[in-house]
Amino acid sequence: MLAKIIAMNHKSVRRFLFVLCLLALPFVRAENNEPAVPPLKRLANDQSEYRRFTLDNGIKVILLSDPKLNKSAASLAVGAGSLSDPRDRQGLAHFLEHMLFLGTEKYPDVNDYGNYLTSNGGYNNAYTADDHTNYLFEIRHEAFEGALDRFAQFFIAPLFTPEFTERELNAVNSENQKNLENDRWRYWQVRRSLYRADHPANHFGTGNSDTLAGVSREELLDFYNKHYSADRMTLALTGRASLDQMEQWVRQYFSPIVNRKLGPIRYDPDYLSEKPALRIVRVEPIIDGRELGLEFRMPAIQRYWASKPDHLLRFILGYEGKGSLLSQLKAEGLATGLSAYGGDETQDYGRFQISVALTPEGLQNYGRVLDLVFSTIADMRRAGYPGYLFNERKMMAALDELYDDKGEGSQRAVFLANQIATCPLSIAERVPYLWLREDSEAYEKFLSYLRPDNMLVSLVAKGVDTDATEKYYGTKYSYREETGPAYDKLITALNSSALPKGVTIHLPEPNPYIPANSTVHAVTPMLLINEPGLSLYYSQDTEFERPMVTQIFNFRLPRSFASLENAVALNYYAACVNEALNEITYVAGEAGLSARVSTSLTNGVTLRISGYNESAERLLDTILSHLVDFELSEERFAAVKDYTVRGLRNFERGDAYRIAMTTLNSITGEFVYRPDEQIAAAEKMTLADVRAFARTLYKTGKVEALIYGNVTGDDAVALARKFRSHKPAPESALLRDRYLEIAAGAEVRATEKLIVNNSAMVLRYKLGDTSPEMRAAAVALGIFVAEPFFTELRTRQQLGYIVSGGAAPGKTESIAYFIIQSGNHPADELEKRALAFIGALPDQLAALDDAAWAQIIAGARSRLEEKDKSIDERASRLYALAYDYNADWERRAQTLAALDKLTKARAVEILKNAFDEKTRGQITVLAFSRDHEPSDANAPKPTFDFEKRAEWKKTRSYK
Repeated sequence: MLAKIIAMNHKSVRRFLFVLCLLALPFVRAENNEPAVPPLKRLANDQSEYRRFTLDNGIKVILLSDPKLNKSAASLAVGAGSLSDPRDRQGLAHFLEHMLFLGTEKYPDVNDYGNYLTSNGGYNNAYTADDHTNYLFEIRHEAFEGALDRFAQFFIAPLFTPEFTERELNAVNSENQKNLENDRWRYWQVRRSLYRADHPANHFGTGNSDTLAGVSREELLDFYNKHYSADRMTLALTGRASLDQMEQWVRQYFSPIVNRKLGPIRYDPDYLSEKPALRIVRVEPIIDGRELGLEFRMPAIQRYWASKPDHLLRFILGYEGKGSLLSQLKAEGLATGLSAYGGDETQDYGRFQISVALTPEGLQNYGRVLDLVFSTIADMRRAGYPGYLFNERKMMAALDELYDDKGEGSQRAVFLANQIATCPLSIAERVPYLWLREDSEAYEKFLSYLRPDNMLVSLVAKGVDTDATEKYYGTKYSYREETGPAYDKLITALNSSALPKGVTIHLPEPNPYIPANSTVHAVTPMLLINEPGLSLYYSQDTEFERPMVTQIFNFRLPRSFASLENAVALNYYAACVNEALNEITYVAGEAGLSARVSTSLTNGVTLRISGYNESAERLLDTILSHLVDFELSEERFAAVKDYTVRGLRNFERGDAYRIAMTTLNSITGEFVYRPDEQIAAAEKMTLADVRAFARTLYKTGKVEALIYGNVTGDDAVALARKFRSHKPAPESALLRDRYLEIAAGAEVRATEKLIVNNSAMVLRYKLGDTSPEMRAAAVALGIFVAEPFFTELRTRQQLGYIVSGGAAPGKTESIAYFIIQSGNHPADELEKRALAFIGALPDQLAALDDAAWAQIIAGARSRLEEKDKSIDERASRLYALAYDYNADWERRAQTLAALDKLTKARAVEILKNAFDEKTRGQITVLAFSRDHEPSDANAPKPTFDFEKRAEWKKTRSYK
């Protein structure tokens, strides 16, 4: 059946024409005899420049200079990760990553690097993968050189101070502890334990206090010297500085890194040996989830970057449009979602995975799901190479390379550093967009690895049979190798000459949403419609010069609508509409269009469409026809309901600090209901209830719209008027966000008992109103607070892995916040230690010298001056300004002007008022783990009653 859809129709062929101008140019030859690469086509306003070179010590370098970037950033990737851990020191590579941040010979102060970055509006992080470790930071442009100097010292002369070795071991253990009840980490570790026993992939990468107990400075240095070498490093810098300047910095600061001439690490590709059996591991999760996972060992994938056979496989198997594997699974009531993905684990091997979210029926009949997967793979084999899909992907990639937002900051730098480690240096950043040649042989090769004897299956669900316990996470599981009928059935499905009766799976049809032209228009913002039931702000893009648009339509509901039951009904309504539209919106997504319906009581119903404007109107028409009369069967609704209710129930199994934050939000928001409040109403909801709700939803209210991008004003008005007529609701009757007012000197205090293994503390203080001065102060104070709070309570006191402090302006007030999560200390102990530190902050601020204060102000300015990076991001900001801030278009400029006038003395005054018992407005949430009890019997009593929260809220004032 798949073979019948290879030919493209006339309309699809026409869509190729506008891309031909990108492809009919002289080609350049990539390095290492790779296929010819088309020259890069650039927009007229694209001022970015790249430079690539290799330092004498062997470090590969890529530089990106672009005057439009908001931040400068750097990333250094080292070609060694957790696969290099010694067998008796699991987690050592990860531990080393942590230790590099804690002082160097040139900058021995443990706080120096972090303080320098945060005071300059910056950020840093790192991660340890299987085969590499990546270190990253971003910072305001003017402070870039100082950060590079400090950063380079990580790889020249780290201290590995014994004092912090023991302390940071606690941080690594805390990081592991926070993951102990995270199902993703748990079942991933079970799978690792089933890989070949003598292969490094069978390992525990995070490490904990047992596997790393007693690690000495000498061990760290030995690992560092064995695996950290300049010839294993790649470096990316992005910023506003010139290429010449950045190259000079790189040569000055990174040339001293020693080249130990270690060469790349090679790995045995056979981490999961072939076996003629259905290998299935059953895993008992913490949350109520049901998932079937298929993992296939693959050869190294990256070397096929020019033909991308793995992309074609995951596109077809992960497709969600008509005729897809997922559509068949949904039609049979077996699944609610499916994803397919593949990639390299090392330069020597990769893996391909299919993940299926199961319904209760799918769990009982997971064998049928496996049969359908292999029936699909068999049909792919019979169909042969899908050349038309290659060409569609090639067309969209060419458009994406020209028009997509590529990101910036540390995200961009990490991408570039990792790309030059695995791709030809001359074109590394372009590789994701280059579809250079059809390669049926490579496609068939990768397809041939999707076999039952090359597969490990994971079945994750409550109540599965288990008989073993995983060593590091304590996960209950069982492992079986079945060689009987179940395995034979999969072999039969794979070798079948036709699809089973009643199965209608086929290759994706040609995509109707791929844009046929890309002409860019030009004008300025305005309010085009201002009527009782409809308003429209419109702005023609003149900056990004992309043939794209973002349409935001928000249907505001009347205040009389506010209730817990309606909040639940709204969630179901959005889920049902999105499920009914999924086959359409997925196809549109593959053509560069995103569309989704979202809901909340205070925002109402939001429809957002973003992407190529040539196709956006057609998609809008389709979606509007489904907003009230959506098509969904009882079976599909049952799956939606099952997923929804399980999600609400699983809330109590989440991260402790997230639960505490949700509690805080439910206190401060007038109509915010925690997931556990919604369960009873959600369990009662039927499809008939949702349909009836949809028919009444749009009777009265107001549409608030914004359209930004490559459309004319007339087109924008026509789009906005497509919405159904409704009875306008006056502004005073509309339901909008309102937040708790706290009197000066008052504290709202909530405590709760959790069933998870961590406690958490969340403190929130009112800094002041949202005047320009207070907004500026919040940004500056956020920079001042963040690093010392983290350093003291995480690095020095080792309270937990999750430690965060800061400040920010909100919709109705400016706030300061402090968050700690810990597996070792009860919540009130966290509060006690946090308060001791917080009380000293005003004096610490007052003690700063003028240079340090000036640095904080410069960091705040760099944050406030950050530019929008895409049409979609610009539309979001304009929408917020239009409807949340009463069209205050000068808001940013006014905040910057206030920042210039903000003195340190005034900032100290604001901070003192925020923390003083007589003037503060404070909310405290303490969440105690199942193993922790309050440590202070005389602690203040809660003022917020969970059992009577509805009555409590009725007695409070919200604005």
